[in-house]
Amino acid sequence: MLGACLFALGACDSKDDPAPDAGTDAGIRSDPDAGLPEYTALTPSEESHTLAWSGQPVSGRFAFIARAGRHYDFIAEGRRSSYSLTLHAAAGYVVDQGEPTTNTPFTWHWSGLKEGEVYTVDVSLSPLQGKEPLVFRFVDQGMDDHGDLPSMATLWHPSEKILTGRGGHPGARDVFAFNAIYNHVYVIDCTFPTYDWRLYFLDFKGGIHSLVDSASFAQTQVSTAYKFTDPWVQYVSIQDLNPAPSSAMYSCVLKDKGREEHGDTAASATTLLQGTSSVQGKIDFVGDIDGFNLGVLPGHFYRASCIPEGPAPCNVDAGRELDPIQSKMIFKALTPYFYGLRVQGDRVVPAQWVDLPYTLQFEDLGADDHGDTRATATPLTGPAQTVQGHVTDLIDPDVFSFQAVEGQRYQVSSEWREEQGQISSSIRDEMGSSVTAPRTHVGSRWVQDFTAPKTGTYFIELLADVEANLGDYTFQFEALAP
Repeated sequence: MLGACLFALGACDSKDDPAPDAGTDAGIRSDPDAGLPEYTALTPSEESHTLAWSGQPVSGRFAFIARAGRHYDFIAEGRRSSYSLTLHAAAGYVVDQGEPTTNTPFTWHWSGLKEGEVYTVDVSLSPLQGKEPLVFRFVDQGMDDHGDLPSMATLWHPSEKILTGRGGHPGARDVFAFNAIYNHVYVIDCTFPTYDWRLYFLDFKGGIHSLVDSASFAQTQVSTAYKFTDPWVQYVSIQDLNPAPSSAMYSCVLKDKGREEHGDTAASATTLLQGTSSVQGKIDFVGDIDGFNLGVLPGHFYRASCIPEGPAPCNVDAGRELDPIQSKMIFKALTPYFYGLRVQGDRVVPAQWVDLPYTLQFEDLGADDHGDTRATATPLTGPAQTVQGHVTDLIDPDVFSFQAVEGQRYQVSSEWREEQGQISSSIRDEMGSSVTAPRTHVGSRWVQDFTAPKTGTYFIELLADVEANLGDYTFQFEALAP
């Protein structure tokens, strides 16, 4: 472990031997018996230092002794340098690390460090980005009331108690840690002195959730919410974006709203008995999904409608990736339970989060009258017959089968609809391939003729391609004279 006496800094130096700045000293060598490399001592100042590119990977190793409560910035000013940085505590564990991808200056904010402890900074400069050096400054920005990093976070217990803090200087971040309970929803509500702030939840893996900031909103009253599915230490991050330093205070409250009422997976979804007409729920946070297993009658069509209590919309879908965003949907039940009904909001993060209560309603639209596929097709049995059907939704094709003899002509016809248009019709063979069958307008009907290229089973498929064609229909099927 590195100790303070390994560096020409602080109390270990004589008063006649001043502490060196980075770049002005060849490095302070650690105890050779410990096998530790040389480090260049960093002392905070406004001076810039340079880590030059040499055609090979370059590593810079620096160290500084922290003072409790101080806010330190490591400011990388080079615009096209590619580098990585790792900050270690004296015990060797990683405090902060990353590889900035921006081409603009980048500032590392460190506060909450321990008094008198030696922290080491390892910088690796890539040779692939040209010959520009990495130019940086190491600056003491003054006192800070809360730590900037998760490992230095201030502990916060969800309650009605108000917590206060201040930004101090642009980019300063305050991080707070709290013990999250599985599937509980948490809300952070803040009042800021200016518009220039950023607020979000930060999980223990580094993921950012429910971010709201002044890039989208210009107001000082801000709140956001999120549900954690890991019973672990999680974080709240509050960052000052004001370009002018300020000592004004902010105030926040962190609340535990309790367990989410409806799960978002097949295993945790709420089960509803057959015949359920409606269920109440609410969207607890942006990205929240409420899932339901609905008891149904196989072969029946159902309509599910999401009705919000407020002006914000809610949407319902069947859990399929390509489902459109809509307030209602129609689905056909194939098994006694239908999972995949999901309710969600519009996924737009507001400046002030409020719950979105809703009612999810269900309607049984009745059984499907004809099969939807070649395997479930309704057979046509006579040489001439009139067939009635009902198209419930755009997802409801009606398929009919008939036995054809090679060379025999067949005809399908139905009433011509002047206003809403015609139901789409096609004829396919046993393999599902479309067979040439021209359709023409004859008098008050549309007529489609077909000559069987060979003996076998063929299929007529009727489909409404626009909502105006939904509803009842009648068509005539006839085997024509040779």
